[in-house]
Amino acid sequence: MPNIGYPRTAMRIRKTRRVTARYKWDRLRVSFWFAPVVMSLVAMLLVWVMYWVDDRIHVETLQGSHLILSGTPAELRTMLVGMATTTLATAGVVFTLLTLPLSTVAAQYGSRLLRVFLGDRTTQLVLGMFAATFVYCLAAATSMPVVKVHPDSPQITATVGMFLMLGTFASLVVLVQHISTMLQAPNIAAAAGAELWEVICAEIPDEISSTDGRESRFDSRPDQQLEIDGYAVQVRRTGYIQYIDPEIMLTLAREKNLVIRLLRKPGQFIQRGMSVAMIWPADRANEVDQDIRHAFQIGNGRTPTQDVAYAVNQLVEMALRAMSPAINDPYTAMTCLDYIGEGLARFIRQGEKNSRFYDSDCRLCLISEPVTFDELLSTAFDMLRHCSCDNAAVLQHMLAVFDAISQEACSAKARKELLRHVNLVLVESQAGRLIEQDRQLIQRRGSALQTKLADRERQISQ
Repeated sequence: MPNIGYPRTAMRIRKTRRVTARYKWDRLRVSFWFAPVVMSLVAMLLVWVMYWVDDRIHVETLQGSHLILSGTPAELRTMLVGMATTTLATAGVVFTLLTLPLSTVAAQYGSRLLRVFLGDRTTQLVLGMFAATFVYCLAAATSMPVVKVHPDSPQITATVGMFLMLGTFASLVVLVQHISTMLQAPNIAAAAGAELWEVICAEIPDEISSTDGRESRFDSRPDQQLEIDGYAVQVRRTGYIQYIDPEIMLTLAREKNLVIRLLRKPGQFIQRGMSVAMIWPADRANEVDQDIRHAFQIGNGRTPTQDVAYAVNQLVEMALRAMSPAINDPYTAMTCLDYIGEGLARFIRQGEKNSRFYDSDCRLCLISEPVTFDELLSTAFDMLRHCSCDNAAVLQHMLAVFDAISQEACSAKARKELLRHVNLVLVESQAGRLIEQDRQLIQRRGSALQTKLADRERQISQ
């Protein structure tokens, strides 16, 4: 494989978008205020454009049109204020309407799935329409010139405000229809599955940590030696690691001639004073200690910026609630299993990230703790397997998902992990309260899958 140096490393990171930018965009994407603020600013710009158009079109030109509002500036101002008031009053109804799906999603699917609803673009655009229409009408009314100064009425400006109000009320109908569709379990599972797919695809490729086969200058130094001689970077707050910026780490390691080892990964909970990284040599650590600490974003909750396991957890939580005795909806659980299987198959196809990063001189710069396939398998199926031990349909569907994932499993380690989880499903079926016919059917399907994985292993070994 060709040598990949730091300049190309930085280029690769820019191509896949900086982790910090992804995190900030994710925070904006799941907020209800971002789209209304942007659309309100656009509405204020539109007021200026409409006044510019009105200044260049005489009133006499528009007298015969039935689509253009007419009247004195005072009349048009009153009309715009009335439209703004009506829009504001209706917006209160819309905000009240949104509380129902929020409470429904939190109660039935789990609070983590609120991200799916908060990030819905249709809902954000409808809220933005109401905010933008109100701002447009109010800005147009307050900016309207008096008769003594400008005898021509800004008819086009007022007419655009009227059409905005009509479009806003039309969007209210769209919102009601969209909410009724969005709250269906398959659509929520699809949205969570799309987020899992996006997180997996956004992972930095292994190419940036490759070398041309030459031995790294510090590869001979064992990791234990790094821990003994290295300097421990300790965090100063408690919370979850939301993301780690690799670009900061690689830049510091290259410029300061350091080796940095990450002791924690995104999604892990850390306490104040806990070590999160080791720096070698230790005598240069004081120069970069603060910068490395800033590369760790710590917050109260996990985010899917780099945390693939969290994206899996969203689907798992939805499936677990569906399998609870209060809801008892195995079809939703099977839908979640389908999207989990798709995401894990994509993860295998893309390949696990290399844990070692080098510069252009093949000098080891960074040792990370990437998420592994076996961790994701345990995250996805351990709890759900226990909750589904009394449901033969879900256990059989789980075996079908393992079969689909195995089509992408090229390594012996991945096939071994899949085989282990197949065995666990078979054991779970024996422990559950299933009738004998269901147990036998699960055993037959599990045995067929075990044979299939074993045959593939033998074919590759030959």
